[in-house]
This record gives sequence, C-alpha cells and structure tokens, in this order.
Amino acid sequence: MHRRAFSLSVAALGAVYLWLALQLPLHTLNGPGAGFFPIVIGAALVVCGIVASLRPGGLVAGEVIRDGSRGKILTVFAGMMLFCLLLPRLGYIISGALIMLAALKQFNVSWKAAVAISVVSALATYGLFVTVLGLQLPRGSWLSL
Repeated sequence: MHRRAFSLSVAALGAVYLWLALQLPLHTLNGPGAGFFPIVIGAALVVCGIVASLRPGGLVAGEVIRDGSRGKILTVFAGMMLFCLLLPRLGYIISGALIMLAALKQFNVSWKAAVAISVVSALATYGLFVTVLGLQLPRGSWLSL
C-alpha cells in the first residue's frame, strides 16, 4: 500500500507541476515557448507515477529517498514550483539562477561556488536556448516597469 501511495504522490506532484507549467506560454511566433519543457517534465512525472502505481508494488520510497534526503528533495521540488511561478515575472536568468542555487545548496556546495555556478549556468543556458536554438525565453515583467 505504501509503495502505491508513493507512486501516486509522484503523479500528484507531477500534476501540480504540470498545472503550474501550463500557466507559461506554450508557443510563440518563433517556436516553442517557455512552458514547453516544464510541461514535458510535468507530464513525464504524471505518467511515470501512474505507471509505477500500476506495477506490482509500485515504487519503494526507500529505494528513491534515503534517510535525510526528504528535505532536500522537497526543497528542490519547491524550487521547481517557484521557478514556474517566478519565470513570467523575473525572467529566465534570475529564476533559473535561483532554482540552481537552491539545488546546489542541497548538495552542500559553498555559497561562493553555488552563486558562481548558478549565474554562469543560467547565462549559459539562456545563451544556448536564445542564440543557438532561437527560442524566446521570458525576460521578466519587472524589466517593463
């Protein structure tokens, strides 16, 4: 019973993430919008959670979550939710840097290194998506104030 409940909780959390991702634009005139990849991730979580719940035994929480990791996992998940909420307002670079910073701090990376990696990775991925792939990512509504 616990295994199936855990599998369904993965699907439920994926559904919440998917719902938040659906608030982002899916398409732009130039191609996929900012919501495209988060929607794919949310849908994958829902499907994997449902499929795992149908397997005999489902997922075992202990196999996925080790002692002491639950808080770290919840922090990263909350960061993903916050990313979806902040993306239209703060833009990709700031939102991306914040989620990366939260994730790196869960692995006990020093503040100096975490900030540096977060900023560089947000700028690099923004450059990759915008320059190389030609996608438009949100710049944030705060820039229009």
